[in-house]
Amino acid sequence: MARQKKQIETEKERPVITNGDEAGLKPVSTIDTIVISAGLVLLFFLLYSLERLISPFLIMGTIIFLLYPLRDNAVAKNIMVLSITLFLLWFLVTIESILSPFILSLFLAYLFHPIVTKMETALKMPRWTSAVFIICISIALVIVLLVLGLPHIIAQFEGILLAIGTISTQFVEWVLDGRFIRVMQKYGISMEQLRGMLTNTIAPRVEDILKGILKGTFGIVNGLQVLVSGIVNIVIIPFLTFFLLKDFPLVRYRMKMMVPRKRRIQSVLFYHRVDEILGRYIRGTTIIAIFDAFAVSTGLWVIGIQYPLVLGILSGMLFFIPYFGFITILCVSAFVASLSMGALALPVISTVSFLGVLHIVENYILTPKIIGGKIGLHPVVLILSLFIFGYFLGFIGLLIAIPAAAIIIVSIKEWEMNRKKELRQEDDPSL
Repeated sequence: MARQKKQIETEKERPVITNGDEAGLKPVSTIDTIVISAGLVLLFFLLYSLERLISPFLIMGTIIFLLYPLRDNAVAKNIMVLSITLFLLWFLVTIESILSPFILSLFLAYLFHPIVTKMETALKMPRWTSAVFIICISIALVIVLLVLGLPHIIAQFEGILLAIGTISTQFVEWVLDGRFIRVMQKYGISMEQLRGMLTNTIAPRVEDILKGILKGTFGIVNGLQVLVSGIVNIVIIPFLTFFLLKDFPLVRYRMKMMVPRKRRIQSVLFYHRVDEILGRYIRGTTIIAIFDAFAVSTGLWVIGIQYPLVLGILSGMLFFIPYFGFITILCVSAFVASLSMGALALPVISTVSFLGVLHIVENYILTPKIIGGKIGLHPVVLILSLFIFGYFLGFIGLLIAIPAAAIIIVSIKEWEMNRKKELRQEDDPSL
């Protein structure tokens, strides 16, 4: 009796095996498979017939609609993540012109955030009052610089472009009248051939190259002129900067809360490392670049070089590009100096000497005191990053190459530290 009772209890505990209908899951029949396949074929035909209406939004919605029910599957999840990433990249590139004032406002807020914070703590001023004060001072300085400097900048820039044509003609005449002719004649090149080659080939190419370099270098001036003419940007950028400055701690907090909890502490530490590098480099380099522009303009004006204002602004912009920036401004200034006076050697030597001394002062005295140290990039990595970012993004890429490369290096070091920590924990679980 006891044995029968035990057998009955065992049968009760045994799981009940049901078919698909009893479990509430309808089995997929052959007819259903044929219908689903036909529906997919018709869907592809429909998409093909609506080729003109297909957009990334429609494709993204279709991917999410089809794969979201299978989100627990690793492959489907990876496809959705990749699709969302590519869609966001496309979306950001598409609305790049719309985001420009927001990106500029965010950069200005990041640049002025320490000043506003110091005014808030040291002077006991409300944060919004400090933000209004900083923005008003910045707007006043920009207006003064535009009203007083923009006409002179445009006039001097046009003067440089007009002088290039004259210089190329003078270069041809100098070559034809000098010792260079006699050397070429010894190798069987006649004066008529040399004149035709210089006049029709070399001189136009040199002129086009110089004009292209100057126009490309000073293209940002035209960009500023377009920016000034955009009434919407002029109005909206100060307002956006004010609200971002006023709520900068809140913005930073919200961004931190968007990170998953298990990654939050690690992300905050990474942000502080990146913020230290970016803040030290961007703010410090901006201060030295402003000083460099003022010093170069003043120094070249005292020496007597033409177009000192344009050369000073160019030097300030190129200060963000290590090595190549200094070499470029040195060559351009020496070229312009050769136009300034009758004696060729004196203005060129004075200009090169002045820029060399200024470069030494900025890199070995001002940079350690203001920035506080090097950004931590090996010269080979630094030059490689300049080439790569410059190739893909042009002049803007050269400007952002150093901080971007530094962030990449910090990310790699962070990954290496976490990987070593995981390996140590695997070897010794007590850690």
